[in-house]
Amino acid sequence: MSIPRRLGRLAQGFVLSLQEDERFRERLRASRERSEVLRSAFEAAWKGASEEWRRAEERRVTEEAATGEEGRGPRTSGWRSASTTFIPRRYPAEVLAAYNRLGLVPGSSMEDVDRKRRELVKRFHPDRFSNPDKRTRAERVTAEINAAHDAIERHLTKRR
Repeated sequence: MSIPRRLGRLAQGFVLSLQEDERFRERLRASRERSEVLRSAFEAAWKGASEEWRRAEERRVTEEAATGEEGRGPRTSGWRSASTTFIPRRYPAEVLAAYNRLGLVPGSSMEDVDRKRRELVKRFHPDRFSNPDKRTRAERVTAEINAAHDAIERHLTKRR
């Protein structure tokens, strides 16, 4: 008999002996009930969110139709009307990722970027960790924070 088959039979016997244990059955029943509760809660949240998205889309379509009928003309660029003077800035993907890495919204001032960098480096500085694994991770995170700061700084100075 092959080793995988032997292991399979051994595992099958182990599971059968567990199923006879009352504590195991009780724990299994409780976990199934929890999973049912979680599933129903997730379904309810999904249903509510999809209903909200549907209503928002209906409102948007209604507003577009109303603005088109009033003589202002249809919207030219989706969410922005033709009379809007605000034009959103375009950021390269690496700059958006850098803002995201620092936990800031795109367009934050350089002072905010500097402040957030100092805060994160204090929290993740490698000298704070004695465990070698955590220290290595902290070095990597600190390098990512510094790289994100540099990317934003380069982008902001290049624009001037």
